[in-house]
Amino acid sequence: MNLRHYKNLVPDTPLHRHLEALLRENGGQLSTLAVCEQVLLMPRTDAEVARALVGALAEEDPRLRATDGIVEWIEPAAQEVWRAARRFAVIDVETTNGRPDEQRIIEIGLCRVEDGRIAREWDALINPGQPIPYWVRRLTGITNEAVKDAPPFEAIAPRLLEEVEDAVLVGHHARFDVDCLNNELSRLLGKRLANPYLCTAELARRFLPGSDNYRLQTLSEWLRLTHERPHRAGSDARATAELFCRLLETPELAWSDYLRPRLTPARPIRARPPKIAETNPLAIS
Repeated sequence: MNLRHYKNLVPDTPLHRHLEALLRENGGQLSTLAVCEQVLLMPRTDAEVARALVGALAEEDPRLRATDGIVEWIEPAAQEVWRAARRFAVIDVETTNGRPDEQRIIEIGLCRVEDGRIAREWDALINPGQPIPYWVRRLTGITNEAVKDAPPFEAIAPRLLEEVEDAVLVGHHARFDVDCLNNELSRLLGKRLANPYLCTAELARRFLPGSDNYRLQTLSEWLRLTHERPHRAGSDARATAELFCRLLETPELAWSDYLRPRLTPARPIRARPPKIAETNPLAIS
């Protein structure tokens, strides 16, 4: 697929995910020799060869820098990211569910929030290329007939990437929505989103005490948010965007503490040898 360069897309390969996880576990720095041993599975590699191999791996990811035999995480700290945040993309997806490698998106909803208000909205049905399970049809009202003539994910990907490139992502249980988008982008492009994101479910539990529960529909009724069609991506994204705008009015909220994933680990003392993980860690997305 021929797309322009997007600054928020990073490689999504097992090697890159393993390297990212090791860096997060080891304070943001590793020697190129350690990366060769743990990621490339090449122990006792010559130092110059290790620098060349790991340098080639790191140069594909703008969040990494490899110099003088060290790979470093160079993303800005969470506080800096939040100070620079001007645009937010509130997202919601409906899916076929199932295993991550089988799950496909059937609808996407997105609201852009700028200056504390909803600037624009967009939603679209997506043809998943597979039957929608019965219970998903019952929950969402989205039928196989409804998506039969809808575009595939690859057709809406350019607009999605334009909308989110410069934005902090927001979602209600955001990890699910971000993971679903990343699974689709990985299958399509071999890349995933590097955007930081905020979870309104987490924020509401902390800063809006008193609700019976923190499901989006319950919060919408309690706070009188616009939510005309629960379990439809456009309506869910709208309700989440209104909830987020309400949360933006909370003066004492330390927003940078809630950005996910944790962006920059604490720096280790360079003189210490890097810790080498003994197991294959879970990737962070």
